[in-house]
Amino acid sequence: MGLTEKATIDGKTFDQLFAVPNEVSAVESIFPNHTDLIDENFSPENFEKTLDKTTYPIVHIASHAQFGIIPEDTFIVTGKNVTGKNQKLTISQLENSLRNLTSKSDSVELLTLTACETAVGDDRATLGLAGVALQVGVKSAIASLWSVSDQSTSELVKTFYSNYRNAGMSIAEALQQAQIRMIHAKKLSSEGMNPSYDNPAYWAPMIAIGNWL
Repeated sequence: MGLTEKATIDGKTFDQLFAVPNEVSAVESIFPNHTDLIDENFSPENFEKTLDKTTYPIVHIASHAQFGIIPEDTFIVTGKNVTGKNQKLTISQLENSLRNLTSKSDSVELLTLTACETAVGDDRATLGLAGVALQVGVKSAIASLWSVSDQSTSELVKTFYSNYRNAGMSIAEALQQAQIRMIHAKKLSSEGMNPSYDNPAYWAPMIAIGNWL
């Protein structure tokens, strides 16, 4: 689930995420039993309803995120409502939805947040939105330490999920191998990878926290 379109929240503009469609499509191809919520379908209400009616082992969110002084100003940017305004999935709403999900099953393995600065915490959640997931029972989370390129993150995420699902690697190993692949970006340029992705700015911000073995 995620946001592809340019968004505006409280007068602040968030850029269009051009790589999110490819990222979501790649995840869907690896996990055929999925529910996708994109753009206007990605709303706080739909997020809550989707997690309430079905148990998912993995929740993947690709969007922008922001941190504020108070919890209500810490949120993930979601799609537009009927009035054409983008909405917020607040840290409290995320916490409540994930708590409801984990209360129904102990097999919620992973929350992946490919958004800007999602592992940078505040006083309420020291590891940011990713930390909230662990607090309510999600076993592990993947998030970014600083602002990330949606293009390079999409490349990394596709390799990560393929390693995790198809190669049987642990979360930590799957992420590590995906990052190592990007370190070799220049060698893989003939396969279509951007050679500049060997720069740590593109692959280093993504971290795994929690029970990632």
